[in-house]
This record gives sequence, C-alpha cells and structure tokens, in this order.
Amino acid sequence: MKISKLSSEELKQLKLLQGKKNADLLQKLIFDKTEEQIINKFSDKELDAENLKRKLVDTIDMWKIKNLDIKILRKPMDYEAIFTQEYYQEMFRLNNWNYEGIISEKPWQAGRFTKQIIYFRFSQEVLPLLQIINPYIITGFRRYKHHQYLTPGSRIELTKFISQAVELMKECSTWNEFRIKYCNMYNVPYQLKFIF
Repeated sequence: MKISKLSSEELKQLKLLQGKKNADLLQKLIFDKTEEQIINKFSDKELDAENLKRKLVDTIDMWKIKNLDIKILRKPMDYEAIFTQEYYQEMFRLNNWNYEGIISEKPWQAGRFTKQIIYFRFSQEVLPLLQIINPYIITGFRRYKHHQYLTPGSRIELTKFISQAVELMKECSTWNEFRIKYCNMYNVPYQLKFIF
C-alpha cells in the first residue's frame, strides 16, 4: 500500500470539505428530526415548523451547537415545579383573568406570554432548539415542559428570570405596562399591541 503525504494546501482543502460535511450532516439531522411525524405537510402548523427549522439552521453555527450542552440536556429531567403560583397570579391580575385559589389551568395566552417574557431571555438558539426536541404532541400540549430539558445551571437562570418578572409585575397595573418595562429592562423583543 502506497502512503502519500498531503501538501498544506491539500490538507486545508480536506479540512474545508470535512467541515462542510459536518455542517450538512447537522442540517440533515435538524430537518430529519423535525419531519418525523408530519401528518399534513401543507398545514399552517407544518409550515411554521418548516420555517422554524430553516431559521434554526440559519442562526446556529457550529460553535453554538457545541456550547448548547451547557444549556440544554439531551434527555428531560424529572418534573419539578419551576413556575410559581405567584408568577401566574400576577400574570392573571395584570390581564384581568379570573382565578380562585391555586391556578392549575391557564388560558393558551399564558404559555405564549411565558415563552415571550421568560424563554426569550436565553440566547437566541435555545428556544428554537427546545421547540424541536420537545414538539407538540397535540395542539397546545408538549410531552414535557421546556424547563425539563434545561441543565441545572440554566434552571437556576430560569428561576432568576421568573423572580425578576414577578417583582416587576408587582409594580405594574396592566400587562401592556409590564411588557414595555420588562422588555426595555432586559432587552427582550416586543411588539406593541394594536388597539382597533
């Protein structure tokens, strides 16, 4: 068997080719994972999932994928309540939603608001990846809570985000007032609500 030595230029080209193969493999993994259970390929839900995949592929580069192990687990942890009753009581108060005693059932907006004010505080690749590894099993319900996929360090960070939100909620009288103050304070994107 003849062994040939590679020139530095050939070695450089080989490394570039391997890097492209790795990127293609990661992209294929993301697309394959999210297309596992497509029921109706052309529904709005499936188009949203397709857009999410493309956004994820476009925004996450290789070094971030390697560093996601610091924030996201491959398998979910056992359930432990992270979001406090106080968090939901303040959210209900600011939105003028009725509740009595312990809040166990929440309107669908509560999940959307939580995603926007709490999970958006993590780096930009965390929430899209959580949505891919923890997809909806039926509309509005996931098999696990997103926080079950967070590492212990990220869960501590999540708890801090929740307590900061609660403290600011207590100072506000409307949800819109809270959102504007919170999003300005923590640099979270926010679209103003249009009133017609």
